[in-house]
Amino acid sequence: DLPGFSGAGLYSTVPNVLGREALLAAVRVVWASIWNDRAYEARAAAGMSHLVYPAVLVQRGMNADAAGVLVTTNPFDDGDRGAVFVNAKRGLGIRVVDGYRVAEQILYDPRRDVVRVLTRSADDTALTFDAAGGVREIRVEPGRTVLTDDLARRLAKVARSIERHLKVGPLDIEWLTIGDRIYIVQARPFKK
Repeated sequence: DLPGFSGAGLYSTVPNVLGREALLAAVRVVWASIWNDRAYEARAAAGMSHLVYPAVLVQRGMNADAAGVLVTTNPFDDGDRGAVFVNAKRGLGIRVVDGYRVAEQILYDPRRDVVRVLTRSADDTALTFDAAGGVREIRVEPGRTVLTDDLARRLAKVARSIERHLKVGPLDIEWLTIGDRIYIVQARPFKK
């Protein structure tokens, strides 16, 4: 990310990498992703140079029950600054970031304590870690609730706490859950 430019979702993610050779191959995939269409077009639209020196973030993977992205504002209504908008899928959050099929979308209004479900996930599969490395699909019931109202409220509370701590305005936060535990994967300033 740069001032005025978010790289969110532009570059490749290689999940559940096992072993040294697989790690080296994954780093090459991530480095090469600076030339994927999505990243190239985003830089061109922003008037940026294509001479990019990417970093590769390596982190311990967590096999999520649910995952997604939320923003600590209502992206549809600039006047509704108090709301939290949540996108969620069962399993790993890769498909939320990639925009693969409709995610569960929730708009939470903490002032009135109202959880409004805008869409349910239409995905009939979820991604999970494969024991041999990488990911595999498992069948899930489409249209089933991904997040309970309680979990949506808890996510919003955690997100608002992070926003108050960082003091940079609305945030774009990647999160996951395992059981009832919430894990924050990444937080960055939200750019509409």
